[in-house]
Amino acid sequence: MGDRLTLACEAGDVNALYELIEEDADILRRFDKNMFAHTPLHIAASDGQSCFALEMMNLMPSFGRKLNKSGYSPMHLALLNGHSQLVLLFLRADCYLVRVKGRGGMTPLHFGCTRHGNVDLLANFLAACPKSIEDLTVQSETALHIAVKSNRLDALEVLVGWLRRVCHEEAFNWERSIPNWKDEQGHTILDIAVSNNMQLEVLKLLAEINAKTSEGLTVLDILGRNRVLKILCGSGTSPWENDSTLASYLRSKPSFDERLAVYITRHKMKISDDVRNILLIVAGFITASALQVVLNAYPGGFQQDNGVLYNGKNNSEATPAVPSYLSDRTAIAVFLLSSLYNNTAFCIVNGVIGLLLPDGLFGMILIRLLPVSILCYIFWIQRSSPNGLVIYNLLVFFLAYVLVFLAFITYSKGQNKLRQLQSNTNNVPSIYRKRKTEAADQGQAKSATSDDPDPEK
Repeated sequence: MGDRLTLACEAGDVNALYELIEEDADILRRFDKNMFAHTPLHIAASDGQSCFALEMMNLMPSFGRKLNKSGYSPMHLALLNGHSQLVLLFLRADCYLVRVKGRGGMTPLHFGCTRHGNVDLLANFLAACPKSIEDLTVQSETALHIAVKSNRLDALEVLVGWLRRVCHEEAFNWERSIPNWKDEQGHTILDIAVSNNMQLEVLKLLAEINAKTSEGLTVLDILGRNRVLKILCGSGTSPWENDSTLASYLRSKPSFDERLAVYITRHKMKISDDVRNILLIVAGFITASALQVVLNAYPGGFQQDNGVLYNGKNNSEATPAVPSYLSDRTAIAVFLLSSLYNNTAFCIVNGVIGLLLPDGLFGMILIRLLPVSILCYIFWIQRSSPNGLVIYNLLVFFLAYVLVFLAFITYSKGQNKLRQLQSNTNNVPSIYRKRKTEAADQGQAKSATSDDPDPEK
């Protein structure tokens, strides 16, 4: 690499870079010919030159995945040199850079779990690229292995909190397999924690995700039920729970509404579009059937005279509203049970329809129309129920509706909390805006003092 290019990279001089490109158009392309190269992007990342590094990423995106002779990518170097804002800018430019494996198979996510890592960056890595949790080192270690070996309780809290909250098609599999993954020596994270006599807080976290040893033992088996319950119930409010960062949110304990939202959302994400369409058709059929039962089961309503139930005709011409082989008490019992089942099914299916409808404008419109069918159902309940049983029928319906409504509200509250898992890298750090402004000012000053402002002349 030429001295002028090296100086431009170290100083973050974008104008000097383009002057070199004008002199030699292939000056950057030559770095791609080598399998390992210390590119200008590596130099800028090491020195924390954010504006210059992003300019280089725009020109040569391949530099972001290239390793130097020491086995480090530009994001690795930015992490090792403590340039957190630049790391976030790399993450925003290409979230898959967090999966680039360097020396020893270590990804930036793995570096975030070491003693020199940053839990805020770790949380952003997981939010931006969830599948990075699957990456292993050359020693078959997961990020959880590295956190436990490095005695990083805060990193382990972020990883465990993320595993319990992430909504992804593979989330159930991750939560089941990753805590029990064995490294090349056959050790799980619980094996390592027990052999290192780690603090009880670590064992508490591992108990929450049902981690097991290589022999299949859980924390409950190792410490005993009473002690584990004391550990789980003895934790108070953590000092970071009042913080607003993503890492602090992941380190907090999931609430009931979050767990409900995670469980439902994970199942929704596993449903294909074809299966979703079939489920909506079946749900619509059940809703229509429930409404048809209300409309036609007891046409004309019921009247009661001298303890005998009749349909809406007068007593002299009326025919029994129930089969002759059933007593009046049996008929009422059958009606009460069928009403309970019909009303409950109608409310639950309407809730399922609300969950299955797609997001966006049309899904929102259809959800707003669901109360219309509910109002029609209530109207026909009032019209078709036997005298004296209208209140019971409406009470059953409203009870079922309230339960479904409360479940839906709880799910919505949990969904709102889970939105914090969205990557915070969309917000451009202020340091980048500042340096970009400074670079623009330097360019304008240089252009004003130049004897030949037009390089093409």
